[in-house]
Amino acid sequence: MTTQAPSSPPTARTPLHHWHAAHGARLAEVDGWQVPLTYTDAAAEVAAARTGLALADVSALTKVSLLGRGVPQYVATALAGRAADRPGGVERLQAGDTLACRLRHDHLLFLDGTSTGLLEKLSGLPDGVARHDVTCGLASFWLFGPRIEEMLPRLTALDVGPASLPVGGCAETGFASVHALLVRPPGPGVPSLRVCVPWDVGEYVWERLLEAGRGAATLLGLDGLRALLRGDGGTAD
Repeated sequence: MTTQAPSSPPTARTPLHHWHAAHGARLAEVDGWQVPLTYTDAAAEVAAARTGLALADVSALTKVSLLGRGVPQYVATALAGRAADRPGGVERLQAGDTLACRLRHDHLLFLDGTSTGLLEKLSGLPDGVARHDVTCGLASFWLFGPRIEEMLPRLTALDVGPASLPVGGCAETGFASVHALLVRPPGPGVPSLRVCVPWDVGEYVWERLLEAGRGAATLLGLDGLRALLRGDGGTAD
């Protein structure tokens, strides 16, 4: 009998995988996911994010939900005196670009940036906290650039301008006719907004974002995103 070597786990794909492939993205496997590295040139993508409007599909980045009566105790220990200690607050954790978003008194959502290991960091939780990996439940997009504010009124009736939804805040609202979480992250030195929607409507919302951008949006791959968060010009290391 011939013994076959165990097969490697299948590569995961975001709801936009086929869309990215059809629009010229250079795809690669990163942390078990097929993700777009670049569409054209990382430096050009970063420049567009800083001066105009750029969209990145970050659905593959880890998302973890903490839910239950023990969440306030966890927050009091880990996030006391910080923005996420209140509902609607968002804190950028010191170790990397992970965001802690306080949705409700008993609900905290962590959104990873380009770092990894979020699940491992969330250990030693108190009783009454249910931890769930919701990465494959939420599609997520990251918008960058000063032209974000032009497109938002075309997608939601809620006033989500910087005065109503400031940096360090989040809100759940109707967005492109679906339920969405909008997050204004602290940093990275350029206006930005993260959007989370149900996984199965990810491609629909992505296309509505592009329509609302009215042809002005540049697609931002992982290489450009990392460069933008580092604060450099997107050239190769």
